[in-house]
Amino acid sequence: MRRVMKSVFIALLVSAAGLVAAVAEESADVTNLVVGASIGNVSSSSSFTSGANSTVNGYVNAADSVTLGANSAVTGNVSAGNSFTSGDTSKVKGSVHAKADYTSGANSTVGGNVQVGADFTSGALSVISGNVYAAGSVTLGAGSKILGSVHSAIGEITYGVGSTVGSVK
Repeated sequence: MRRVMKSVFIALLVSAAGLVAAVAEESADVTNLVVGASIGNVSSSSSFTSGANSTVNGYVNAADSVTLGANSAVTGNVSAGNSFTSGDTSKVKGSVHAKADYTSGANSTVGGNVQVGADFTSGALSVISGNVYAAGSVTLGAGSKILGSVHSAIGEITYGVGSTVGSVK
């Protein structure tokens, strides 16, 4: 019985150590993610660019600009020290914060809020599930949808044909 208890105790310790390692996931200092590749969290000391059809399973923090290629996905939040640009049909499940401009390609989606320190421009048929806060102008592509509120600090909002917003603040 003592041997069994000792084995169970060791198994529990090993499991707990594995759980801690999984919860405390590291981030990689990456500047380029090649086409079709996948990676975990990214904390770039400069800019970050993902190739088409690539996936970041976590967040992206970059000291400079963030550029997502066409059909790319980020499962967490994106924070850019400069501008944020996404290609057509890119998806960010979290929020986006950029200290400069935000520009998205057609059919792009953001699952949270978008906060930018300059102008916001969405591509045609893009969807933002949260709110948009822009220090500059807001331009919505044709058929774009912002499900939350839109705020332009300079009061300049341009609507593309068929674009909709939840409210304007």
